[in-house]
Amino acid sequence: MADLIKDPLLVCAIDFGTTYSGYAFQFKHDYSREDPGHKISAPQAWNDGKLQVASMKTPTCLLLDNNGHVDSFGYEAERRFSDICEDEDEDPKDWYFFKRFKMKLHDLKVLSASTLIKDEQNKEFPAIEVFSKSVLCLKDHLLDELKRKKTTVQTDDILYVLTVPAIWSDNAKDFMRQAAKRADIKDDRLAISLEPESASLFCQFLPVDRFSVGGEAQCALAAPGTVYMIVDLGGGTADITVHEKLDCGKLREVHRACGGPWGGTAVDAYFIQVLSNIVSPLGMSAFMHEHCGDYLDLMREFEVIKRNVDTTSDKTFNIKVPASLSDVSKEYMQKPLTEAVASSAYAGVMKVTGDKIKMSPCQARDLFQKVMDKVTRQMEQCIDDVSKLVPARTISLILMVGGFSESPFVQQTIKNRFEGADGMKVLIPEEAGQAVLKGAVIFGRQPDSIMSRILRYTYGAEITPPFDPAVHDQSKRTSDGKRCNNVFRPFIEQGKEVSNGYALKTIYHTTTPFQKSIALKIFSTENDSNVKNDSNVKYTTDKGSNFVGTLTMKINPTKELQDLKVEYVFGGTELYVIGTEVKTNHRCEATIKMND
Repeated sequence: MADLIKDPLLVCAIDFGTTYSGYAFQFKHDYSREDPGHKISAPQAWNDGKLQVASMKTPTCLLLDNNGHVDSFGYEAERRFSDICEDEDEDPKDWYFFKRFKMKLHDLKVLSASTLIKDEQNKEFPAIEVFSKSVLCLKDHLLDELKRKKTTVQTDDILYVLTVPAIWSDNAKDFMRQAAKRADIKDDRLAISLEPESASLFCQFLPVDRFSVGGEAQCALAAPGTVYMIVDLGGGTADITVHEKLDCGKLREVHRACGGPWGGTAVDAYFIQVLSNIVSPLGMSAFMHEHCGDYLDLMREFEVIKRNVDTTSDKTFNIKVPASLSDVSKEYMQKPLTEAVASSAYAGVMKVTGDKIKMSPCQARDLFQKVMDKVTRQMEQCIDDVSKLVPARTISLILMVGGFSESPFVQQTIKNRFEGADGMKVLIPEEAGQAVLKGAVIFGRQPDSIMSRILRYTYGAEITPPFDPAVHDQSKRTSDGKRCNNVFRPFIEQGKEVSNGYALKTIYHTTTPFQKSIALKIFSTENDSNVKNDSNVKYTTDKGSNFVGTLTMKINPTKELQDLKVEYVFGGTELYVIGTEVKTNHRCEATIKMND
């Protein structure tokens, strides 16, 4: 990994979210180590066009023409595609429309430059291009904003910080780095920050009056020895991390990042499932892909509803539904939507009146509760783990951040479950949805703020040792019978606390004279049983084994076989390697990258 530029004139954080994306920046002259959050700008330059509402973020939507060229991004892309769907002279199939596609990186086990993803019409396109074009749109928007402000900042003066969930794999992080590289962001001008960590940094410096809930407990964040949980609830994921404040003012990770796909879009998915149960799965699929504009309008309606659901309201929610949904019901259920709802399992909690579905408050809460049950179970497990791992340290605060944390239902659910338990406090900053973005700017200025992290995975290399019939599976034997394929040899174990920059040294060897490079596949696993011991050998093809990337090291070819030292550097937000020829002490080009 290239060394980052030092003391950049501008730090720009790009929060590439599942539902919304945006950026924030800070000039060098506005930064101080004592108050790093001072004058971080997040321009309200995004406009939905329809309601004329200015926003600090824009929907994560990308519209490409049939040749794969960018037409628009964000609110404009949503609006343009809706217009295309309604225009009789336009064929939506001539366009690619991508929405909420970030979760593809969580869902796919292995990512490469050739990975394809589907748009809202089930048309495939290279994922790396979708992500890189989206990053480029955000970057260009920033540069236009800087020009508008008449600044003299040049592109080489900017350090970009790209936020990613802490629970993402190394493969997914590298995918985002390669996407940024295609958006003309150089390696030495790009840092990857973990979303809950960024939010944690931001909240360290917030005054008491900038918390909407629990502000009086904020001072505890500054107290050395305080152990607190960061619950970052975004559009796609719930990302949970536990930090301890150290005497030096920095942070250490106490519990490895955990979580899952339990963000705001999971509520949307349950809502779509309800409609699928009413008009049939095939009918709902037809509605989503053949009536894209109407589907987008319906989900925008539901988004407004989501923001008003709480744990106590008895208010009925009215959701305007397009006529095309009733047409789909007639086609696939042989009855109009009114009758389809009335004859469904939801007859007691939903009904159709005119062009609206009326949803009871208990049904609306049920959509949220399904998601929050998973979140709170993970939080409980995390609290229990910490109490066992560090008996002298207990979690005293829960810090809620992320856009989904702004939901009244979510806030009330977590407060009702955890507030007061063993003296625990819940804190929610007023800018819960901006905490990650602005904290990532601070991370760009203070990348050493996290002293140590807990490894989420056991890491190892794929090797081909001599075949031992007493140990190895016959199916893994090489064609010449001498060796065993796909053996996973771990070199560092999950759960280990590593300081930022911790280097694990390993020696590899060339196998032929004049060899110009070595290539080694690196894998990881969260399954402790995959760790090798004398009687239990596992393989990289096993379930739970995840491809990280290929370690490639370029070397000077020599007649003699060489010893090569590889240092795997852990403790940062990304895994990287340093390669050296042992005999000459020559530093070699070494990388771990996803496959092309």
